[in-house]
This record gives sequence, structure tokens and C-alpha cells, in this order.
Amino acid sequence: MNILSPKLLLALLIVSIAGFTNSAKSEIIVIDNFNADLEVPGLLVNYYVGYAQQRSQNIGNIKGSTVTRDVDLTGITNTDPTGFFSSKSSVVNNIFAWSNDPGTASTTTINHQFSSAIDVLSPHGSQYGSLVLDVTNVDINAVATITLVDAGNQSATFSQSIANPGAQEVHFSYDNFLAVNSSLDLSQIKSVSTFLSQETGATAVDFEMDILAFNTPEPTSVLLFSIAGIGLTFRRRRKNA
Repeated sequence: MNILSPKLLLALLIVSIAGFTNSAKSEIIVIDNFNADLEVPGLLVNYYVGYAQQRSQNIGNIKGSTVTRDVDLTGITNTDPTGFFSSKSSVVNNIFAWSNDPGTASTTTINHQFSSAIDVLSPHGSQYGSLVLDVTNVDINAVATITLVDAGNQSATFSQSIANPGAQEVHFSYDNFLAVNSSLDLSQIKSVSTFLSQETGATAVDFEMDILAFNTPEPTSVLLFSIAGIGLTFRRRRKNA
């Protein structure tokens, strides 16, 4: 009986992986890479809830649809009645940043509207797709809540608490949204709302991200590709710019 040598087995494995890579297709639909600066003025608060601040702008096109980004800063409270502290949301240097001074808590919402509905569904099923936040820095006790709305005004909301600090990818599986509302049509999404808040009692939570995207891979792509590669590509381009 012939036994293949380790070198031949390795060569066959490399060829097989190359074949999978060539046939695999993964569509990354970047909603926002935060290259359009936007600043929501910080609110100074003295032991009361601050008024909402909002800024809106068009940020480009995806899949033939114009994208509008709204940023709201609301619900600001300060635990120290003796001084003024601030909370702030901004888009500067390709980073969306939400920051809170010590003893200060707030919420912020990034709402992306599409002029025409877009198809974000993987051709091989919802279990292979997700919405991804490429987070460059975050404190523990942050909570990210995503709401998807389709052209028929069906919506689904799903939340995740962030248990670990630092850079990371936060994935929201399509199946999580469909478990909330099975009538949500992922082939006709018209808006994505990202709501950031703090765990009960938490203050001074900061959050930064540089990419918000839909990831719709084919099955073979699940093992071979990651949104991290897209993030690295954007970072390299920014450094070379």
C-alpha cells in the first residue's frame, strides 16, 4: 500500500485551500468607515439630564443607495453636583468616538438611513451573515444595541454587553435578529440604528470604532475570511494617505 509522504500531503492541503479560496466569495458591505468627519458638540451638565444634540449628513453610497448618518447624544447625567463635566460623540480621523468624563453617563445613537433598501442577506442563508462593529477601543460596561428596519417597516432589535476592554470585533448574527422578528426581510434593509449605553450604575464609559459593516459570506468563506482583514486594509490605507 502506498503511503503519501508528509510533504506531499502538505502540498495537497495547500492546493485544496487555494481551491477553496478561489471559489469562496465573501461580500463585505461597509455601511460607514467614518471618513467623513462629524462633531456633535459636547454637553456640559451639572447634576441633571442634558438636552439632546443631533448632527446629520450624507456620507456616500452603497449598492446604489445614498447613506445618511444621524448622530444623537442624549440622556446625559452627572453624579457630581459641584462641577461641570461633559459627554461627547464625534467622528474625527476616521474614528467614531463616544466619550464620557469621570462620573458622567450618557447614551448615543448612530442611525444610518438608506435612500433605497439594500440586500444584506447571504445567498447561503442567514446563519452565515452578521452585522459587525470593528471596535478599536472600548471600556467594559458598554452596551451596544442594534436595530434593523426593512422596507416594510418590520424591525428587530438585539443587544450585547461588552465584557472585555480594548480592540475587538462585535458581531450581531442575522439569526439573532430573525429570532426577535422572523418577518424581518434581510433582502430589503432600509436603516441600521446603533445605540450605545452603559450598564446600570456605570459612568465614564468610552467607545471607539472605525468600521460598521454587513458581512455576508458563503459557507467556505466562514473559515477563511474575517472582517479583521478589511479593518487592517482600511488602517493601512489611512496610514499611507
